[in-house]
Amino acid sequence: MHWADAEIRNIDADRPLVATGEAPSGPIHLGHIREILTGEALSRASDGDLVLIVDSFDPLRRSYPFLDDSFEAHIGKPLSDIPCPCGEHDNYAEHFMDPFLDSLEELGAELEVLYAHEMYAEGEYEEATRIIIEKRDEVADIIEEETGRELNEEEWFPYNPVCSECGMIDNNRVLGFEDPYVIYECDCGHEGKADIRSDDGKLPWRCDWPARWWLLGIDCEPFGKDHSASGGSWDTGKRIIEEIFEREPPHPVVYEWIQLKGEGPMSSSTGVAIKTDDMLNMVSPEVLRFLIMNSKPRTHIDFDPGLGLLDLVDRYDECEEKYFEGGDEETKRTYELSQVEKVPSEKPQRIPYRHLVNLVQIYDDKETIWNVAQKTGQIHEDKKADHERFEERAEKVKYWIENFAPDMVKFSLSKELPDIELDGEEKEFLSSYVEDIEGKEWDSEILHNSVHRTAEKVDISKGKAFRSFYKILLGQNKGPRLGRFLSQLDPSFVKERIEEACLTL
Repeated sequence: MHWADAEIRNIDADRPLVATGEAPSGPIHLGHIREILTGEALSRASDGDLVLIVDSFDPLRRSYPFLDDSFEAHIGKPLSDIPCPCGEHDNYAEHFMDPFLDSLEELGAELEVLYAHEMYAEGEYEEATRIIIEKRDEVADIIEEETGRELNEEEWFPYNPVCSECGMIDNNRVLGFEDPYVIYECDCGHEGKADIRSDDGKLPWRCDWPARWWLLGIDCEPFGKDHSASGGSWDTGKRIIEEIFEREPPHPVVYEWIQLKGEGPMSSSTGVAIKTDDMLNMVSPEVLRFLIMNSKPRTHIDFDPGLGLLDLVDRYDECEEKYFEGGDEETKRTYELSQVEKVPSEKPQRIPYRHLVNLVQIYDDKETIWNVAQKTGQIHEDKKADHERFEERAEKVKYWIENFAPDMVKFSLSKELPDIELDGEEKEFLSSYVEDIEGKEWDSEILHNSVHRTAEKVDISKGKAFRSFYKILLGQNKGPRLGRFLSQLDPSFVKERIEEACLTL
């Protein structure tokens, strides 16, 4: 059984409401996608609804490396009150959310988006805020018991006003509550009143989270393992909703981080991240969905944008193959949940991503690549839908090569014979190779085996034999897997290049 189907068995609702969250303090990277797509899989599996709550009312904690010095003045202000870094959006939060929402649309995620600052402004938090404030002593006891830390009863108050003078939300001390106003004093010297019926302030996170479960009626929520740590916001949140709001907590689905291989958990602030739009520029949305659907939430994902990306696409293609050829039920379900829309009516014909890595570096135009794929048997029928999938994948391969591929897979086919040297042993090998493949099928395995057979015949080392091909075709000592590479070239071109090299070098 797929993990999503197993999880929904724990949800006691006919059409559950699944919640996810996002704090748009910086560029939203691949690691954030896991929460959204985990929630989306749960809503699909249960025929429920999905809501994304944007924590746009949170303060800017610090000036990040991707911001200019002018943002120092905005530290401590709500993200929704900070100017857009590029000047094209209404505020800071939307600057980072808009491209992320575009990516979610491309991924086929159907969800409702709610901005926290708008929810507060429209008075949606009023009743929940009043309940929290009236029962603040009980809330404080819960937080102290679960976290093991003692709150300063004179200073702690479960509401953070926004100073109407300086705009800061982090620098205020609450002096009292006269319903519906919270009386406060700011470090800037201003004294004022915050109306809990508006966006004059907000609940702190440990109170805000259970409050939204209550006011929206959330049945299930995936969240990162940091929230589930002992004494974390999940421990306090589930008690607050049970004891303060008298409602059952949502079913929790805890997920592990997506780590950038060799560098650790992804983080925008440290620069250890792959942006979501970069990921969608190098793989199809189905492959990105597969990355999440193919791993149980509690399993960490070690993502490698280099050679590891080739393995990821191979696994997706293999899953697709098994779906249409009678794989197990879990594999089939993984494939179904990986689709942006519905499952294709018939098995797609695909040129393997690895093969395209060679082909797009050999040929200048897609039609030639398509024709080569037909000749080599990778494409059997010239169908419009398959051709469109091929064009999309070819573009993504180009992007990967230009931006993330390691140097070892990059090459340039020399249009003319490179200025290199061949010794007599190499010339003898290449001449004998042409004789050995004469009349044989131009197939990658046959071409590869012929290298070994000819090398033994002329008594040349295998390494030197392979290098001789890379020297005359690429002008370097290494290159892509030779049999496959040769099969993607025109036979007459290869033979003519060998003949020219043996005669002139």
